[in-house]
Amino acid sequence: MNEVIDFFRSDWDAMTSTDWTGFWLLLVIAAIMVVIYVVTLRPSNRDKFEQYRDFVNHEQDRVWDRESNNERSK
Repeated sequence: MNEVIDFFRSDWDAMTSTDWTGFWLLLVIAAIMVVIYVVTLRPSNRDKFEQYRDFVNHEQDRVWDRESNNERSK
C-alpha cells in the first residue's frame, strides 16, 4: 500500500513554472468542461439545444438540394 501512496505523492516545491502553468491550465479546462456539460445536459435547456440536433444533416440536405436544382436547370 505504501508503494501506491508514494507513486501519487507530489513534491510541490520541485515544480517548475512550466509545471505550474500546466497544472492551472488543466484546472481551468476541466472547470470549463464541467460548466459546458452542466449547461448542455440540463433538462431545462433541452428545447434550446433540440433545434441543433441534426444541423449537420440539414446542411448536407441544403447542399444536395442546391446541386439537384443546378442540374435541373441545365
